[in-house]
Amino acid sequence: MRGDPQYYCLRDLPLTDPRALAPVIALAVTVGLHLWRRNALVSIAVGTTVNVTLASTVLAR
Repeated sequence: MRGDPQYYCLRDLPLTDPRALAPVIALAVTVGLHLWRRNALVSIAVGTTVNVTLASTVLAR
Protein backbone atom coordinates (compact mmCIF):
# COMPACT_ATOMS: atom_id res chain seq x y z
CA MET A 1 0.00 0.00 0.00
CA ARG A 2 1.20 3.46 -0.80
CA GLY A 3 0.91 6.30 1.65
CA ASP A 4 0.17 9.06 -0.88
CA PRO A 5 -3.67 8.99 -0.68
CA GLN A 6 -3.61 8.89 3.11
CA TYR A 7 -1.22 11.82 3.23
CA TYR A 8 -3.38 13.97 0.97
CA CYS A 9 -6.52 13.10 2.93
CA LEU A 10 -5.02 13.83 6.34
CA ARG A 11 -2.56 16.66 5.64
CA ASP A 12 -4.97 19.57 6.30
CA LEU A 13 -6.80 17.87 9.14
CA PRO A 14 -6.54 19.83 12.39
CA LEU A 15 -5.51 17.23 14.97
CA THR A 16 -6.89 19.31 17.85
CA ASP A 17 -10.42 19.01 16.45
CA PRO A 18 -12.40 16.05 17.85
CA ARG A 19 -13.83 15.39 14.38
CA ALA A 20 -10.30 14.46 13.29
CA LEU A 21 -10.51 11.24 15.29
CA ALA A 22 -12.80 9.47 12.80
CA PRO A 23 -10.39 9.41 9.84
CA VAL A 24 -7.37 8.77 12.05
CA ILE A 25 -9.07 5.81 13.75
CA ALA A 26 -10.33 4.53 10.39
CA LEU A 27 -6.82 4.75 8.93
CA ALA A 28 -5.40 2.84 11.90
CA VAL A 29 -8.09 0.16 11.51
CA THR A 30 -7.43 -0.09 7.77
CA VAL A 31 -3.66 -0.43 8.16
CA GLY A 32 -3.95 -2.85 11.07
CA LEU A 33 -6.49 -5.03 9.28
CA HIS A 34 -4.41 -5.03 6.11
CA LEU A 35 -1.27 -6.05 7.98
CA TRP A 36 -3.20 -8.79 9.77
CA ARG A 37 -5.29 -10.25 6.92
CA ARG A 38 -3.38 -9.10 3.80
CA ASN A 39 -6.66 -8.46 1.97
CA ALA A 40 -6.93 -4.98 0.47
CA LEU A 41 -10.64 -5.20 -0.36
CA VAL A 42 -11.64 -6.17 3.18
CA SER A 43 -9.31 -3.56 4.68
CA ILE A 44 -10.71 -0.74 2.57
CA ALA A 45 -14.33 -1.79 3.11
CA VAL A 46 -13.96 -2.07 6.89
CA GLY A 47 -11.95 1.17 7.12
CA THR A 48 -14.58 3.04 5.12
CA THR A 49 -17.36 1.61 7.26
CA VAL A 50 -15.55 2.61 10.46
CA ASN A 51 -14.97 6.13 9.13
CA VAL A 52 -18.56 6.68 8.04
CA THR A 53 -19.96 5.19 11.26
CA LEU A 54 -17.76 7.28 13.51
CA ALA A 55 -18.20 10.47 11.52
CA SER A 56 -21.98 10.22 11.31
CA THR A 57 -22.87 8.87 14.75
CA VAL A 58 -20.28 8.78 17.49
CA LEU A 59 -18.29 11.90 16.62
CA ALA A 60 -21.06 13.95 14.98
CA ARG A 61 -21.77 17.33 16.53
